[in-house]
Amino acid sequence: MSKIFHPGRSALLIVAIWLVLVLLTLGSRQALVIDETRYLSVAWEMWLRGDLLVPHLNGDAYHHKPPLLFWLVNLSWYLFGVSEAAARLVPALAGLIGVLLLMPLAERLWPARPALASLAAWILFGSLFWAIWTTTFMFDVLIAVSAEIALLGLLTAWRGRMLVGWLTTGIGIGLGILAKGPVIFVYVLPAAIFAPLWMRDMRPASWRIWYFGLAGALLLGAAIGLSWALSAAAAGGEAYASQLLWGQTANRMVESFAHRRPFWWYLPLLPLLLFPWSFSAPLWHGMRGHWRKGWESGDRLTVLSTVSGLLIFSMISGKQVHYLLPLLPSLALFAARSMQEIPDDRRGRFRTATLIAAPMLLLGLLASVLPYAQSYFAEAVWIEELSPWAGLFIVAGVLFALLIWRSVHPDIWPVIATMLFVFTAYPSVVAEVAHNYQISDVAAMIRQHQRAGREVAYLGDYHGEFGFAGRLEIPVTELHQDALPRWVERHPNGVLIERTRNRPDAAETGMEYWRPYRSGFLVLRGATSHSAVASETPTEPIRSAGRLPEVLPEATMTSSQKNNK
Repeated sequence: MSKIFHPGRSALLIVAIWLVLVLLTLGSRQALVIDETRYLSVAWEMWLRGDLLVPHLNGDAYHHKPPLLFWLVNLSWYLFGVSEAAARLVPALAGLIGVLLLMPLAERLWPARPALASLAAWILFGSLFWAIWTTTFMFDVLIAVSAEIALLGLLTAWRGRMLVGWLTTGIGIGLGILAKGPVIFVYVLPAAIFAPLWMRDMRPASWRIWYFGLAGALLLGAAIGLSWALSAAAAGGEAYASQLLWGQTANRMVESFAHRRPFWWYLPLLPLLLFPWSFSAPLWHGMRGHWRKGWESGDRLTVLSTVSGLLIFSMISGKQVHYLLPLLPSLALFAARSMQEIPDDRRGRFRTATLIAAPMLLLGLLASVLPYAQSYFAEAVWIEELSPWAGLFIVAGVLFALLIWRSVHPDIWPVIATMLFVFTAYPSVVAEVAHNYQISDVAAMIRQHQRAGREVAYLGDYHGEFGFAGRLEIPVTELHQDALPRWVERHPNGVLIERTRNRPDAAETGMEYWRPYRSGFLVLRGATSHSAVASETPTEPIRSAGRLPEVLPEATMTSSQKNNK
């Protein structure tokens, strides 16, 4: 076994590279609208209220997501103080745990192949899709780790430790419910229910005992999830309880059969899911040889988990690419097993290196020429922020990866290439483009206006973007066009925020601030200066969430500062 695949050495190297990845990400960009800023605002209001039971957004009870991510963020803030970095560290740390969990999973699946554990971890860690979502403030990495914990319990039960195994599975299911809801069953149940299809050895003495243990794990997981859901429903009021317990499920079932995206929508995205490994010739050659030799139990399990999850999500019309992220660990395990079928030599490896480097180089070159083609993309305002040198920086990083190809283990080189691509893309292209997706300056101005006693309203659909970024203590009023005249009449000194496609005129009367925002511009103006203000009576009510709870100065202190106060 190569030294690079020693489990302890691999874990240390992965942690070291992960630290660089996280630091680069935190330094390259702030939280991006709309999703990251919204979830940070929910965590912020949980911190303000001291209410760990019912999440809130802009003063309203928030029933769309379970609380695990928000709990962990509040724990991080309790330990390190309130900051964006402390919050974004939570999913990043979950991503690292997900990589390291592949080692015990591989050891239980293939105990006679010790090198496979480290290879699987490297494959997952070096996947561009995993690297991107590990540094994104969302729920998908958390539920992926929960699914891994549940699967680890399943394999422990298979190896004979039934009680410990099913308890672990139940805990993993419970954590998954608290992370993102019942979707955890999609990632866990196929492997458990269809165990007779993948178990070729060490079958349980009685399948009745197996399914009895599975039922117990499901009950434990459901109890963990319901212990929060029922308590939150009781505390959040009738409307919140209805949405939390019934509304979301019913609405999602209706949407699932609305055929918004075709059945095959995920298929063209599959090569991107496991990139750069999907461009690896040894992987495909290994899969072919693997198929001819016959599959062991572990091979069958990983394929079953991946294919069943893909089929289920393909049948649900509400498709998003990140729904497949929790399937990536199973894919990485199967890829590692297949690549072990290829002798450890370098035949065809340079061809693989060029195949992997080619799309990275193409993206870098594309980023370098985009600024010169801005006239063809008039609506993409973010191109204005892009420097040609940013793309060339990516090209230089990928070329360096090609130069060191011979001095790196061939199975680790794709990881190096991916990380060099990310390490060069984040401080260059991502940092420049992300400027149009950040709102900290606007949020700070909103906080100043609110503290000065001015009412602030957002014209259009408001998603809580400014709550955490401005550390707001008063909700922003969500205002629609029909209600605008009445709101202006009531708040003539108020401030209106709106998005516009057209570049604002700084000399316009009442204009207080504007900046590029996404594919357009974000404008702050005095309420009475808005062109749509008229005398007609509005037909749509103004939606205002009222006031957030009274906030003491220590709301932004660390726990030690609070105790010493």
